[in-house]
Amino acid sequence: MTWENDMIGELLEEVELSGMDTFLEDSGISMTFYELLEKIIDQGWGVDSITDLVFWVKDLLYAEISANKMLFLEVILITFCFSLLRNSAGSFGSSYISDVCFLLVYSVLAMMLLKSMYIFQGVVAHVIEQSVSFMQVFVPCFCTGMFFSSNTYTSAGFYQIAFVVIYLAELVFEKFFLPCIHVYVLLQIFNHFFEETQFGNLAELMESLVNWGLKMTGAAVFGLSIVQNLISPVKDRISQGTIAKAASVIPGAGGAAGSIGEVLLGSGMIIKNGIGIAGIVVLLCIGAGPLLKTGVLAFLYKVMAAVTEPLSDRRISDCLKQLSGAALLYIKIEGYCLMMFFITIALAVSATSFAF
Repeated sequence: MTWENDMIGELLEEVELSGMDTFLEDSGISMTFYELLEKIIDQGWGVDSITDLVFWVKDLLYAEISANKMLFLEVILITFCFSLLRNSAGSFGSSYISDVCFLLVYSVLAMMLLKSMYIFQGVVAHVIEQSVSFMQVFVPCFCTGMFFSSNTYTSAGFYQIAFVVIYLAELVFEKFFLPCIHVYVLLQIFNHFFEETQFGNLAELMESLVNWGLKMTGAAVFGLSIVQNLISPVKDRISQGTIAKAASVIPGAGGAAGSIGEVLLGSGMIIKNGIGIAGIVVLLCIGAGPLLKTGVLAFLYKVMAAVTEPLSDRRISDCLKQLSGAALLYIKIEGYCLMMFFITIALAVSATSFAF
């Protein structure tokens, strides 16, 4: 296996990984992409890696809950104080004082919740920007690995599909979906200032636009990737088979040429698959932390809505419930964006992992 390992090492040196290393350094990941690639090729993904991942997720969850517990306590305290003020005003038979107390308390809560939602939007926007930046430096590396495994047609197809997904992430997700959710949040907050709903249908329209838009975008990317990976790999296998048969008929050297070709092709396939898996691991590192952060915040909104319902005005608990739905929309955008890149890479890796 020494000669094969040397060949894999020589081919790896031909892949330009400086852009990936710069991206990982800017993202705060201490390991270089070459080190990650070597670890995946040599060791794979073992039990130790999974154990480290579980401990990392546990620590991250604890840190996020600790960081957001003050928001939870502040909302509960404010609603409890409002309940006391409302009961005191009710004992004097003054509905005017009760309404003024509600407006004051709800205005304070609205500012706190808008600030929290602004954090949501910033986290999701940052994930989209990081994912796009990652794909822009990852695509040339992965296409080079495809060339090493003699998948020229698939490489060209992956290049096109990848930049379609990048364009969708930048234009549709960041420029359309995120502003729609921001409008949805504002509508829900203003909607609960009044006893009767004023913007319920408009808020529902915004939610439907985001949900249906995400489903259509995901289906389009999935369909394009499947169609592309049904055709291009077949062309590559035909060309690989033609070259192998042509080399085998060379008098006296056909067997040796065929063996060398198989080793080269196998080494290139290992590098290509290693780059693809390493790219998926980096995507998971980019998205796992923000997904957990937004998930914890969405869960806290659900808990706050449940706890405040018996303590305060129905409008406050309903607002918190609707904002938890907005938090889930942010999580969906984040998840769909990462899923589109994940599917694009995974389908390209799996479709080109078989020799003719």
